[in-house]
Amino acid sequence: MKIKLLFLSILFATNCLSAEKNPITIGIAPHSSTRVILESHQDLRLFLEKFFHRSVEILTAKNFSEFTKRSDKGTFYDLILTSPNLAVLAQRLGGYTPIMTYKKGLSTIILSKDKNILKKDKFPLHVVGLDPVSFPTLDAQEWLSKQGFKEKEKVEYTYTSATDSAISILMNNHADMIIMSLPNYLKLINKKNKALVHVIYKSEPKPSRIYLAKDKNKITLKQWQKALEAFSKSVEGKHHLEITKLEGFKKISPKDLDNLDEIVDKTMKRLYN
Repeated sequence: MKIKLLFLSILFATNCLSAEKNPITIGIAPHSSTRVILESHQDLRLFLEKFFHRSVEILTAKNFSEFTKRSDKGTFYDLILTSPNLAVLAQRLGGYTPIMTYKKGLSTIILSKDKNILKKDKFPLHVVGLDPVSFPTLDAQEWLSKQGFKEKEKVEYTYTSATDSAISILMNNHADMIIMSLPNYLKLINKKNKALVHVIYKSEPKPSRIYLAKDKNKITLKQWQKALEAFSKSVEGKHHLEITKLEGFKKISPKDLDNLDEIVDKTMKRLYN
């Protein structure tokens, strides 16, 4: 009996130790290529490794739809960084809590090599977005629709996996317009290309990307709140803002996302219908 109890104690201790060694997983929505996402969030990864004394993995997905369905299950990621409409779904379906965002809101940008593209009479115009449920895509499509450019009549949409891919598509004359967020435009458009493109639409700043977490993988929500607050005041946090072309951080609560019902409803229909 004593041997059996000793064996169970060792097994329990081993399992606990293994659990502690499980890496912390950060899920980041695929707003850029995997390479760009990994490079621009190294400061976050390194800071959290020091803060929790555990290894940290940055994960993304091939597109927003896949990423969102993983987030909504609530089991893939410990910390999520995603756009506001997808943050609401992660909150409602995945049990995550919004903790922090950026002070600088995100503007949607539509680019074309032809500044008079909307005056053309050759339809449909080919527009490339990131994903049917990405926030800039939904925002740009709503604006174009209000200008009279209805889908399958005056415009047709295709989607690509990353903003840098969309830029390449436009520069190679394989699209009439592309959609992206302002930070990606500032970060990815070089001087040569900037001289060749025109901003057709720039929205007013909308809610920025949002950090969400939950009690998971032996880290409580309160611990995540402390970790992200510390990151926001750290050297690593400052460097992260410089790289991403975003401004300061600010705390956010669930009620701050209450005014997104319309775009969230569209997101749900595209994801699950």
